[in-house]
Amino acid sequence: MKIAFVSYEYPPDTGKGGIGTYINQIAAALTGKNWEIHIFSGTFGESYHQRQLSCNIYRIKCSSPLDFREKVVEIFSAEHALKGFDLIESPEIHGNAWEIKKKFPSIPLVVRLHAGNYMVENLKKRYVPLNAKLRFFAGALKKLKWDLGYWRKYNRNRDPDFQFTILADGITAPSVAMKNWAVNNWHIEQQKITVIPNIFVPSAALLTIPVRNDYNINKIIFFGRLNVLKGLVNATRAMVLILREHPDWHFTVIGDDGPGAYGNKSMRQWMQQRLKLFSNRVSFFNGVNYDDLPAAITDSSIVVLPSLFESFSYTCIEAMAAGKAVVGSNNAGMVDIIQNEKNGLLVNPENYREIYKAIKKLIIDPSLRHRLSLEARATASNSFTRDTLEMSMEYYRQISQGVQG
Repeated sequence: MKIAFVSYEYPPDTGKGGIGTYINQIAAALTGKNWEIHIFSGTFGESYHQRQLSCNIYRIKCSSPLDFREKVVEIFSAEHALKGFDLIESPEIHGNAWEIKKKFPSIPLVVRLHAGNYMVENLKKRYVPLNAKLRFFAGALKKLKWDLGYWRKYNRNRDPDFQFTILADGITAPSVAMKNWAVNNWHIEQQKITVIPNIFVPSAALLTIPVRNDYNINKIIFFGRLNVLKGLVNATRAMVLILREHPDWHFTVIGDDGPGAYGNKSMRQWMQQRLKLFSNRVSFFNGVNYDDLPAAITDSSIVVLPSLFESFSYTCIEAMAAGKAVVGSNNAGMVDIIQNEKNGLLVNPENYREIYKAIKKLIIDPSLRHRLSLEARATASNSFTRDTLEMSMEYYRQISQGVQG
């Protein structure tokens, strides 16, 4: 089969997040089965074409995801004339393949749910200060507009991500939580969404990090984008308590900075302000490329990832592959990865005391920490490879043949 993945986000040019990681993983796995894979993605530099991981990658110069959606059509059209693609897959966010589907309606389209704009913005609202919300409302009134702003009722029919998704010939989600969100908020019939976990083939570098069974590594780590969606508000509150009670422990934060909480300029600045009493035991580093991740997290023993929502969470499964004891979120796709108390701990990300208690539990019980680390690595090594790939391949075959998966 010849599959075109159309995604504005794809590392290293445009993003280090989960969408790019997913495409890297699925593309490599499918080329290993002798499927022909083409990836269309954005770049801020000049457009170019390259071969990587036995895939054809087309970088389209653009200024934004919406600009990419328009400009990708020309290059896709030229390649389709030569290759004759059997199927297109695209994330729902920003409708990256919208214009392609309009021009080529007969090519089957699979929309992969990752986490749409409305979900993300709705979660961010919790950390916007009330005075900012009121200023927005007052500004609209001055312009003689009735706009409730942050209290505006959601209308799926005005949501471009929803409108693009319903054009699909097939819809997939990487977790039950992501599927349930689409069913509940977009009122898509359950049978139209197939849950297929993200494929994950751990690197040898992650799997060879030693799982230590001693007291010498007293470091807690977070890695990912720095924003409120990653649960960093309550994680920070929990870490204030942990660092106060355990003066021999350290906290390392790895990730590119993003919007802060409660009107602050950045998430890093907000965290630094609240952790300033422990600044000699708190370190911040910018985000790293996937190949540099193992070295960055080797000397940690606990990874805290209390996201408000994750459709799957590659950071979680990567940490588990590295043999780390993970404190994850019970509010989203990590529930499909972590079995509480067996291969990690799950907490309510909205409750900082739950996060604190889970971290403390791991600190005071090294044997539990070690057992969870071993089970985490076993899960990450075996659970999201061959079976997940077979599910994906069978689904693509069905959709390309006009059969709803």
